[in-house]
Amino acid sequence: MSKDKQNIPKADMLMGSMRSMGYTFESAIADVIDNSISAHCSFVKILFPTDPLNKICVGILDDGEGMSNETLFEAMRYGSIASESTRNDNDLGRFGLGMKSASLSQCRILTVVSRKDGETNAYTWDYNHILQQKQWVVKEHTRIEIKQLPYIDFLLEQKQGTLVLWQDFDVLSKSSDGQVYEMLNRFKDIVNNFIALIFHRFLTLPAKLRITMYVNNQVVKPQDPFLESHQKTTTKKERTIALKDSLGIERQIKIKPFILPFATDLTEKDKKLIGGIENLRAKQGFYIYRNNRLIIWGTWFGMKPRAELTKNARIRVDIPNSLDDIWSIDVKKQNATIPKRIQNQLKNTVNDALEISVKKQTHRGRKDKIDDDIDYIWDRIEGRHHSYFYQINRDSKLYQFVKEKMSEEDYGYFEIFINEIEKNIPIQQMYIDQSNDAITVEDSDNRFDDVFQLGITMVEMLRRLGKKSILDIVDDLMKSEPFCNYENLKNKLIENYTHEP
Repeated sequence: MSKDKQNIPKADMLMGSMRSMGYTFESAIADVIDNSISAHCSFVKILFPTDPLNKICVGILDDGEGMSNETLFEAMRYGSIASESTRNDNDLGRFGLGMKSASLSQCRILTVVSRKDGETNAYTWDYNHILQQKQWVVKEHTRIEIKQLPYIDFLLEQKQGTLVLWQDFDVLSKSSDGQVYEMLNRFKDIVNNFIALIFHRFLTLPAKLRITMYVNNQVVKPQDPFLESHQKTTTKKERTIALKDSLGIERQIKIKPFILPFATDLTEKDKKLIGGIENLRAKQGFYIYRNNRLIIWGTWFGMKPRAELTKNARIRVDIPNSLDDIWSIDVKKQNATIPKRIQNQLKNTVNDALEISVKKQTHRGRKDKIDDDIDYIWDRIEGRHHSYFYQINRDSKLYQFVKEKMSEEDYGYFEIFINEIEKNIPIQQMYIDQSNDAITVEDSDNRFDDVFQLGITMVEMLRRLGKKSILDIVDDLMKSEPFCNYENLKNKLIENYTHEP
């Protein structure tokens, strides 16, 4: 007869493994903020160090309900809540791992201080201590120790709330050659933009329900990935899809499609609202919200709608936390899978909405005139016996731009695909169609917006390298296809940056 035998995980090994779950700095911050929102806070402050000579620490402060000593101790436990447990409808957690795993993915020392009913309690997970003790031991702080913690005065001024502290940034130190303070300074803007998108719905609630967020003393201004107030944004009526959860209870999924305006119709304010014009087309696809918190965006989940139907399209999907397991929401709340039972309904919603608003897109061919100074996309190469063949110009700026965005493995597959395109050009059919005057070449004005957005994306990449001025970058870009085919494009690209401080 079998018998039960306890097999406790090794503390140092398991904690070390969970530190490598793949959180980015900004996604780890967002995971901690989830706890603040679940505690019904009215504000969250992300506190970055302002003096490199002081002990470097990042703090996340809120004015939520706070925790008693027993509740805080339990909250510090790994797996403090079962993923299958029934939770409050507004709870943004799932596994009881988020705050710990997210925080310790960025630092070796996590301290949580909470104030409630006039009492202040604090516990610390110190990975250095775990490595020595090889046991699941959390440090409980005395009152004197609490008063010496960074940013503690902000919490003590409040009647209630919680302060999460990150210290000893070993991962960041390794990746920056020890320049931790400098890197944290760079993360300020990254974190600001990230939470402005992820939590934009909480930032725009009615005054009594609104949550205000700060990065140090700077108020985070919400983004609007759908530009809902723009008069040229096309919206479709919201619909719902019923889906049963694991307990057999029917839940509702809300879906609403949006087609954003062309880039040329956007003001500077609009561009900021969507997080930068370079994201206009790159972030198309589904935007999945779980209890109003954005978890996944800018993907079609492999549905691959027709290219002409995806232009500037974003589909908002709201799911309740009771469907976490059905959607396969992971610990980081960064990955999900659309349940097969609703894929067809969802795909039909997308196609029905976009067919009305988006015209089919076709590609222009190269002009007859050949200019040696132009960086063409296609190369016409002379072969044997004065015959010619055509190849994609691997030196073109557009090709190199795409290549730089790929991993080595992805680029290998991409080259396989390009080679097959070159060897399977339907020349005979193209000749017949051309002879019958049956080839449509889209008017350049219809494609100007697409090329403009592509130009912005490439300018932004070259700009980050810091090697040239905006004027030089644009001048260089205008010597290549498809940009050289649009006379007004240069002025439009330069104009996009004239409003910058």
